[in-house]
Amino acid sequence: MICALWETFRPRRILAASTGRRWTRHAILAFVFNSPLTWLLRLNAVMVALAVNGSHYGLLNRGALPLWLRCLLCVLILDLFKYVQHRLYHAIPVLWRIHQVHHADPDFDWSTSLLFHPGELLLSEGSYLGLIAILAPPPLAVLGVELAVILQNIFVHANVKVPARLDMRLRGLLITPDMHRIHHSDEIGEQNANFGTVFPWWDRVFSTYVSEPERGHEKMGIGLRGVSGERGLTILGLLRLPFRSDAREL
Repeated sequence: MICALWETFRPRRILAASTGRRWTRHAILAFVFNSPLTWLLRLNAVMVALAVNGSHYGLLNRGALPLWLRCLLCVLILDLFKYVQHRLYHAIPVLWRIHQVHHADPDFDWSTSLLFHPGELLLSEGSYLGLIAILAPPPLAVLGVELAVILQNIFVHANVKVPARLDMRLRGLLITPDMHRIHHSDEIGEQNANFGTVFPWWDRVFSTYVSEPERGHEKMGIGLRGVSGERGLTILGLLRLPFRSDAREL
């Protein structure tokens, strides 16, 4: 609600499509198809951490390491995992078919954070739960990461105007909307940049950081050039998008 109000009164860009129609479409997709999966799997992330907390084989379940260090390692490893996972969705054609639903939005605002194909959620969260089982991290750290991901996912997609100086300072610690908007550019080179989820460090370490879009934030294109107009962005159209014959080339 805060991000929706913020971008309503202090928008970064003028949106091209009808806000009410997009918000309704994304909300239906999220709450009818994705919300049950999302909340079930997010609950399971903490439950898995609790279940393996007493494991003798977990990489982060070592009594010799202080709790604060295990929590810190958990946060960093899980965020790095999401970065790698995101890059794979862009690098592997069959995964890109599913992930491109998220990039099909011709505009960029908080509701874009709801736009994911159910298949992507199953694959992403399934592998994420497997990593938690292997790590056996402190459940409190897993809960913290889950809450941070939810809040950050909404914030980085918000069409909000953040003062330039504040934006640059925030980029030292967190991904900002201006930084993530570049990832939703319709330019392929800019789509393959700024993959981070919460922290911006991985993009800098692995040379996938782009500070500004070539055409500027006001003039840059958003989305997929092969998908345009409301006809290709119906709820059924989005669900069928990974199975289109031209899905790989979009």
